[in-house]
Amino acid sequence: ISDNFFDVVVGNVPFGDYKVFDPKYNKYNFRIHDYFLAKALDQVRPGGMVAVITTKGTLDKANPAIRKYLAERAELVGAVRLPNTAFKDNAGTEVTADILFLQKRERKIDIEPDWVHLGVTENGIAVNSYFAEHPEMMLGSMEYDTRIYGRDSRYTVCVNNDENFNMYEAL
Repeated sequence: ISDNFFDVVVGNVPFGDYKVFDPKYNKYNFRIHDYFLAKALDQVRPGGMVAVITTKGTLDKANPAIRKYLAERAELVGAVRLPNTAFKDNAGTEVTADILFLQKRERKIDIEPDWVHLGVTENGIAVNSYFAEHPEMMLGSMEYDTRIYGRDSRYTVCVNNDENFNMYEAL
């Protein structure tokens, strides 16, 4: 399938810590979920939308390479951070994930909007600046994950009560 083919891409990106061999993307050194995001965006026509579920790492990791790649090619229309229990019942996993909404630009531009970089929450947790500026888009409260190694740099979004988990309101 050629680039600029689809009007919309909707998906749940594959999670994993490995690379995919693709001559077009090898130079970026993307892991599987970043590769999927880049390829999905490239295959959407200008003005088209990409809506995907991805790990919090896409927006929060220290290396901004995938965010820079996306920002040059798309506008971040919005993002919603899901609680770590969002997939517990149907997938048996507890992982903090984000839903990203991107609209492809007409052409690639050299830009670094705030969401390419990290910010800090009120309680000192480093997160993507989008969530630092829009805490209402996190469906729960940010808490350090202390289950394994004590106070760790990892964190989760924990639901305080059912009122905080309002996906319809966030969207």
